[in-house]
Amino acid sequence: MGEGQARDEYLDASSNVRHWSTLRFAQLTIYIALTAGLLNILCARSAPPVGRTAVAIEVAGLLTTVLYWVLQERTMLYWYAFVRRAAEIEPALGFRQHLSRPRSGPFSSSNAMRGLFLVMALFWVAPLFDLI
Repeated sequence: MGEGQARDEYLDASSNVRHWSTLRFAQLTIYIALTAGLLNILCARSAPPVGRTAVAIEVAGLLTTVLYWVLQERTMLYWYAFVRRAAEIEPALGFRQHLSRPRSGPFSSSNAMRGLFLVMALFWVAPLFDLI
């Protein structure tokens, strides 16, 4: 691969990294808004839902959580793929932006998101089994 081609692919991979990062947080924003809406309905002061309606809202909250968790995981797979590809191209260009990025370890943003979705899944499961 010529240097011009490598540079073009590197720029494209870096652009994709930014895209998937932005998409990740856009998805989180939508998830939070949906969850807030479901909680607002579930905890309405005037007439909170009861019986099957409450269960349906709790199931909807759980399904929303699981679906957005899957979306986050898939988004991160794409993000990691483009970071790895950019890192592979860097030596040919004399760059080190992706090669020298800090390693995440246990305190990564991916693990933080997994923790958030796990807590939210437990939050929605608990009332279904009368745990709270």
